[in-house]
Amino acid sequence: MGRRKYNPKSILFLHEGYTERDFYNKVFEIYLPQRKIRIHKHNLKGIYNLNKKVRAKINGILEDRSHKEEKEFHVFVALDREGKRDEESPLDLEGIRKEFIRKKSRIKSINEIVATQDLESWFFHDIDGIYNFLNVPTNQRMLKVHNVEKFNNRNLQQLFRKHGQTYQKRGKNVEGFIEALDLEKIYSNAFDLQEGMEKMLLLFD
Repeated sequence: MGRRKYNPKSILFLHEGYTERDFYNKVFEIYLPQRKIRIHKHNLKGIYNLNKKVRAKINGILEDRSHKEEKEFHVFVALDREGKRDEESPLDLEGIRKEFIRKKSRIKSINEIVATQDLESWFFHDIDGIYNFLNVPTNQRMLKVHNVEKFNNRNLQQLFRKHGQTYQKRGKNVEGFIEALDLEKIYSNAFDLQEGMEKMLLLFD
């Protein structure tokens, strides 16, 4: 049996919080070939000092001798815009690219996946799945969603409270909630998510 061919490409995936961790773990499980490329995942725990934290994580993996054999890193930062689409992303993407993507650098690309207004906005693509998770009778399902970008995590929290539950952004509560959603329906309608995942998939060729 021949020696397994080494793939020199690695992904450094930086995500904003715990909800993103659980959501993207599920998305990767569905849409990415498994165990074909190393994926290093790190929780930024919010977007305060975002650019400083992103720079620190990139420097950290470059300086870690346990990763010295990995010759090509592609960075993806998943975060919330926390506003409408005409508001800028809080990530200084061009500045960070200029700093790290240089000749002979192991950082080959830096990308962002931005949810508008936030990750929970995408969940509203599957409003029926949300209602099903909350066990809301059909005749009490009053919310109609025509544009998910008008909704955010506060709207989701309000909907949970209205039906006697609490939306938590970490732990088994959110894990079970994400498992209950139709991820393929969300993916097929969240075009920013699709664009980011398509860039990842190119690395597997």
